[in-house]
Amino acid sequence: MAASNTVGKRLDAIRGGAPRRSPNVRVLATYARHTGCNLATLGFAAGVDFDRLLAGTRFAAPFGQSPFAIGRGLSFERLLRAGHYAATLDLLRHLLAVPPDAARVLNLRQGYPPGPDHMPLRARDTAALLGRIVRGEPSAPHLIDGAVLSAAVGGRTAYFEADALAALARGEIRVAEVKSFPKVDDRVDPDKLGAALDQVAIYILLARAEVLRQGGDPERLVSDRALLITPRNVGLTPTLSEQRVEARVRRVARLLSAIPAAEDVAVAAPPKASFGPVANTAAAEDRRLEALHDLADRVGTAYEPSCLADCGNSRFCRARAFRDGAPCLSGTMTLRLLPGVPTLNRAEELTRGAAPAPEEAPAAALLERAGRLYDDALGGPTASRRRLA
Repeated sequence: MAASNTVGKRLDAIRGGAPRRSPNVRVLATYARHTGCNLATLGFAAGVDFDRLLAGTRFAAPFGQSPFAIGRGLSFERLLRAGHYAATLDLLRHLLAVPPDAARVLNLRQGYPPGPDHMPLRARDTAALLGRIVRGEPSAPHLIDGAVLSAAVGGRTAYFEADALAALARGEIRVAEVKSFPKVDDRVDPDKLGAALDQVAIYILLARAEVLRQGGDPERLVSDRALLITPRNVGLTPTLSEQRVEARVRRVARLLSAIPAAEDVAVAAPPKASFGPVANTAAAEDRRLEALHDLADRVGTAYEPSCLADCGNSRFCRARAFRDGAPCLSGTMTLRLLPGVPTLNRAEELTRGAAPAPEEAPAAALLERAGRLYDDALGGPTASRRRLA
């Protein structure tokens, strides 16, 4: 307990007043794409919200839902809960073993005191309900709204709120995710669909772990067929989609097992490392960015163009990459083709036959050959290559 408190205090010091973000499926799915970045790992372990860290600077993240999208989402959720979940139960009619008017629904989003204890309490009650389902008790629920499942993330317990667990639907527990983006002409935006399925995969993995703790067979009782409830076309009429996500479940399992322990991250962090000065909106922008440059220099980053899609620090890291002429600007393929080559300018020098350092040797021969082929194709060195020669 003392060691845990020490780690907690160290991580609080690293966060240093920066906006906080607790682990959830979106955070975990985002971090899954940036596990090779030390700065992202440090922020994830300390619970820093990178989407808000650089607010008020020229590198502020452009992420976040519009008020219209938030309002649409709330309206859609209210519709699904209206009339004792009539619309939801109608969608699940072909899965449930009882008619909709006889279904037992429990809402775990209500009836809990506010504060930090409500998620552990909901996780406790979710586990108890899953135990009743596994044992086949007659009073077990058919649908759980707002089930909370727990997992060890980096050695610390985190809680994840699932939209719905459909209990023993035709002999299996099914996991559903509610999204307000539309399904138009039986198609969903591929990027949004992929992100939603990643989230359901996390819930399936955690539900299987809880079923195992309750003495059930997780592979038999928890289906890998994800349920996605979205509006149809431009209205709010709900529609149901299903897709197998076993491969995603396996990938999530590998991710969770590979996340470094928070204790290890805290111990490895540089002395006095803190995101606090970066988040201080009362400070001048240059001072805030200087503090983040210092932290990034000390722990290291791993920028690639795909970071722009979901990392709040991506614009900052892209500017650093431009400043340094880093090969990562050209994508992961370029990085693989230029092992040991520190900059794009250095790669250009190697195309002209510059003597390679030992770590550059694997790429140097290919770069020199590529330079000769380029010059031959253009009838001799180009003007720009002559100027650099």
